[in-house]
Amino acid sequence: MIQLLSSIGPWILTGLLGAWAIFTHLSAKAKVADAKQKAQTDVEAAQTKQKVAEDNLNARKTADVQADADAAKTAAVAAQERTDVENTQARLDDDAARDELLGLLHGSGTDNPGTGQGSAGTDPGRR
Repeated sequence: MIQLLSSIGPWILTGLLGAWAIFTHLSAKAKVADAKQKAQTDVEAAQTKQKVAEDNLNARKTADVQADADAAKTAAVAAQERTDVENTQARLDDDAARDELLGLLHGSGTDNPGTGQGSAGTDPGRR
């Protein structure tokens, strides 16, 4: 029995070590595959986040450009209105211009129901 064990013992030991090596190798291979899969998932998630960030940046740039355009349009309209008022005032004589400006600032008596109230409304000589 001892002789049989000593003759096949190294083969049994080699077989057990080989089985352990194969098991360890397969286990490591599975871990590497899992790590690759996780890395691929992380890369895809990062690419998705990058795409969302780029879309948000583009939307902000578009909104900024639109806001700048709206502000420029508003400024142009205000400048045109001011020019129109100044041109109208330039065509009037001094008293008519003053009355026109006061009407623009305070509203006319028919448009503004508050006209005639308070100290300015009770003093007929005050404009």
